[in-house]
Amino acid sequence: MPTLVTIEVFTNPVEAHLAKGRLEAEGIPAWIAHEHHIWANWSLSQALGGVKVQVQAEQEAQGRTILQQHLAGEYEVSLQQEFPDTEPEGCPHCGAKAIQHSIPPAMLLLLILTLGVVGVIFPLRKARHRCHGCGHRWHL
Repeated sequence: MPTLVTIEVFTNPVEAHLAKGRLEAEGIPAWIAHEHHIWANWSLSQALGGVKVQVQAEQEAQGRTILQQHLAGEYEVSLQQEFPDTEPEGCPHCGAKAIQHSIPPAMLLLLILTLGVVGVIFPLRKARHRCHGCGHRWHL
């Protein structure tokens, strides 16, 4: 049995699987830990330390480098070359890629009320966006 090392932690299992897919595309076998616990009860994500992406100890440095590049968006260029008809998310006004996402106050209030009444929390959707380039704001 290989010695596994956690190289990245996510709160969402989907993000962990995307990272695992990137590692495997680069030839590094990867495993996911605590995924099923989080699918069963999302509120346990922080208590368990998140969904962990793990690789063999001897591939730790290479795996960390690949995930840093993945999380920084460096693979978007190769994605654009392979699929030129897709557009990365950007400001609808000026096209800038530097965007700030935020959670609407009504969504935060709903989170607090739901937690207080039912004792359940849910993942928040970031529906408000602001471009760092031109200052344009929009909602999805």
